[in-house]
Amino acid sequence: MTAEVCMMNRLAVVLAADSATTVSRWVDGKKEERYFKGANKIFQLSDHHPVGLMIFDSADILQVPWETVVKCFRTHLDKKPFNTVEEYAEELFSFLDDNPRFFPESVQADQLLRPVRAQIFGWMAASKSDDEDGLQRERLDALIEAQRAELVDVPLAPCLKQELVDKIVADYREAILQTIAEFAEYMQCEPPSDLAHAVETAFLQILKHPEDNLGTTGLVITGFGDHEIFPSMVEYVSCGVVGGKHLHLRKTDKRLDHDNPAWLSAFAQTEMTDTFNLGLSVPMYGQLMVTVTENLAEFAHQVADKSGGKIDAIDDLEGLMQAATSNIGDAVLDKAWKEHSLPLRSVLSVLPVDEMAELAETLITLQSLKEKVTKPSATVGGPVDVAIITKHEGLVWVKRKHFFNSDINSRFTLRQAAKHS
Repeated sequence: MTAEVCMMNRLAVVLAADSATTVSRWVDGKKEERYFKGANKIFQLSDHHPVGLMIFDSADILQVPWETVVKCFRTHLDKKPFNTVEEYAEELFSFLDDNPRFFPESVQADQLLRPVRAQIFGWMAASKSDDEDGLQRERLDALIEAQRAELVDVPLAPCLKQELVDKIVADYREAILQTIAEFAEYMQCEPPSDLAHAVETAFLQILKHPEDNLGTTGLVITGFGDHEIFPSMVEYVSCGVVGGKHLHLRKTDKRLDHDNPAWLSAFAQTEMTDTFNLGLSVPMYGQLMVTVTENLAEFAHQVADKSGGKIDAIDDLEGLMQAATSNIGDAVLDKAWKEHSLPLRSVLSVLPVDEMAELAETLITLQSLKEKVTKPSATVGGPVDVAIITKHEGLVWVKRKHFFNSDINSRFTLRQAAKHS
C-alpha cells in the first residue's frame, strides 16, 4: 500500500507520496511479504509542459516498471503540447496501445489467460460433489448460466470494443479448451455442456470486472493543459494490456475554476487525510452508521415497551429505521462539510505554495505514523517526496530522494542540460 495526496488551488498543484513498497511471494504454501522504502511514485510526465503523474498500487504494468514507461513516454512526447490534462492521459494510453516492444503478445496472453482459467476451474470445482449423484454437469451449467445472466447488464470498459473482445475469445479459445479438458480429467469431473459458451462467459467475467481479476495501478494525472488557466486532476485505474489495448477505467476528476478555488484528494491509505478534510475517516463513518443501525431497533423496542405501545403494529419498522439512519448519516456529513471541508478549502485556496507543500508532506507523515503505531505492517513509510506544479514553472521538486548524488555525477548533469537546451 501507500499514501498519497494531491492538493490544488488556482495557482498550483502539490503532490506528495511516501516511499513504501510491498513485495509478496509464496514460500512452502505461506505468503511472505517484504517492505522496502525506496519506491518512486511521482513523475514528471512531460519534459517541457506542466503535467505530472502519481502512481499507487502496483509499480509495474505487465512486469515493466511504470518509471521506465513514463521516461520513455517523455521522449516520445518531446515538446508536443495538449490543451487539457485529460488529453495528456489519452496520449499516454495511446502510447501503451499496440506496443509489443514493452508488452510482447505472450506476456499479454499470460496476464489474461491465468484468471480466465482460474474462473473456469473455480466453476468446475464448485459444482463437483462428493456424493456422486450424477448432477455435476447440470450444476456446472446452471452456475455458468447464472454468471452469464449477471454479466448482461455489466458494460465493457469504454476503451474496449466488442469486436476486440470477440477477437480475443477467438484467438485464445483453443488454449482454454485444452486446459479445461486437462483439468476435467485431473478432477475426474464433467466439463461444461457448451464449451464455447463457457469460455466466452469466462472471458467476459474477466474483461467486465478487470479491477477484480487483473493487476492494477492507480494513475493520478494532474497539472495544466495548454488551454487550462487553472489546474485539473483525473484519476484512472490501469488494468494492463489485453489484445494490444491498454485497459483502463476512469475513476474521478476535478477541475478548478472561478467557482471552485481548491481541492484536496488522497489515494490508497487515506484515513488521516480524510480525518483532516472531514473531521472523521471513511472507516470511522462506516462504523458509526453500522452502530446506529444496530442500536435503532433495540431503541424502538425500548420506547414501545416503556410507552405501552405495540411495536408489532408498525407496518414498516425496517423502512423507518433505514430512513432514520440515512438522516443521521446525512446530518453527520453535512456537519463535517460545513465545519471542516468548507473552511479547509477556503484556506487552501489562498495558501502559499510552500505552505501547501508542507501541509501535504505532514498529511503523509501522519498516515505513516498511524500505520507504525497501530499496525504490525509497514505499508506506509520512508522518505516523503513532494513536488509542485505551476503553470509556468512546471514540475519542481521540494523534496526528492534519489539513488545517486548529483554532485558527484557531473556527466549526468551535463547530459540533462544538453537534453533541455
